[in-house]
Amino acid sequence: MSYLKDSLLAFFTDLSLSQSAAAGCAVALMLAGVALVAALAGLAGNRFITPVIIRLVEKTHTAVDDYFLNRPVLKSLWHIVPGFIFYLLFPYCLSPDPEASVYRFVEGAARIYITVAFILFFKSFLTNVSTYTSEQERFRNHHLVGIVQFLKLIVYSLGGIVIIAILFGKDPLNLIAGLGAAATILMLVFRDSILGLVAGIQLSVNKMLKPGDWVTLKKLDINGIVEEVTLTTVKVRNFDNTISTVPPYTLVSDSFQNWEGMKAKGARRVKRALLIDIHAIRFCSPEERKQLHAKQLVSDEDFKNQKAITNLTLFRHYAERYLTAQPDILNEKDGAWLMARQLDPTPHGLPVELWFYFSETQFVRYEQLAAECMEHLIAMLPAFGLKHFQYPTDQVTFLPASTTLS
Repeated sequence: MSYLKDSLLAFFTDLSLSQSAAAGCAVALMLAGVALVAALAGLAGNRFITPVIIRLVEKTHTAVDDYFLNRPVLKSLWHIVPGFIFYLLFPYCLSPDPEASVYRFVEGAARIYITVAFILFFKSFLTNVSTYTSEQERFRNHHLVGIVQFLKLIVYSLGGIVIIAILFGKDPLNLIAGLGAAATILMLVFRDSILGLVAGIQLSVNKMLKPGDWVTLKKLDINGIVEEVTLTTVKVRNFDNTISTVPPYTLVSDSFQNWEGMKAKGARRVKRALLIDIHAIRFCSPEERKQLHAKQLVSDEDFKNQKAITNLTLFRHYAERYLTAQPDILNEKDGAWLMARQLDPTPHGLPVELWFYFSETQFVRYEQLAAECMEHLIAMLPAFGLKHFQYPTDQVTFLPASTTLS
């Protein structure tokens, strides 16, 4: 290198340049040559070595290397190689005095380039980590996207600190220690990120939420499917196709309802009440018993050890037998409750609550089945001499035709 430097210096001197100008031109030309060699080394590695690595990765049976040794990661890795080659060779082009301004400038530029290359490499690596965890079934139940985003934020922050330290000629460790005095300001700036990270870890460890879950937040009027869980936001697509975003720590600090357990258990509850007119409840006469028995609406078990029985009691027994006979409704053999019970009387009648579970959890089909069951039971009330409570017509206030219900 010294021979090449002397030859270039003599060449520029022969061109009638001053000694300092000739030396500057020689150094500039040598630095350009070193930079060209470093760049060609990176391009050659990316052009010839990367395809070989890709072919070897494709022949393996594991899926991990497909994510962490793919083209984006290898391309970012080959950006680091030219920086190191240039950093190792440029001292041969300059004066050996490290205190020289040109030397410090070139050294700083090389360090900054290497730092930026490492930042891009770790960014590509963490992006593949996020992709791998989101596509693998065993990691889908864990909230890792927010954690990966937080790690990216740390990489960017540390890279920025190292670059600032290089520009000002300071030790990065001393600069980080000096930032301790500004910790309060940093906590305010990154408040949402810190709270989001902590909340994300809680959501992951406790398996509270993941993309694809159906969640309901009544306080915020959110009801839909979770599409994305990031460091600072949880994105939910409501059933009216609007998008709602909420900070993760809101889900931890406030209550929300996750319907994923319903899908996992394969059972969805129906809890609806019929309001029975109290004036229609009475004891059944022998003739009514015979009529109901002839229509196969009651069984002999209903009258066992009971001399007097009400029409409401018979209706509750019929409702339980009817629901038990439905193929889509789970029963006690399946570990699910099924009952027709009374609630406290109200000014609107006596509530008879029907509590049972469907094996169907899909929203539209579930609502159809539930409506069919309730409509059937409402239609059967007159057969038992019962009436559903309803206000008299003269006490109902009708809205004008132009009124819009909100």
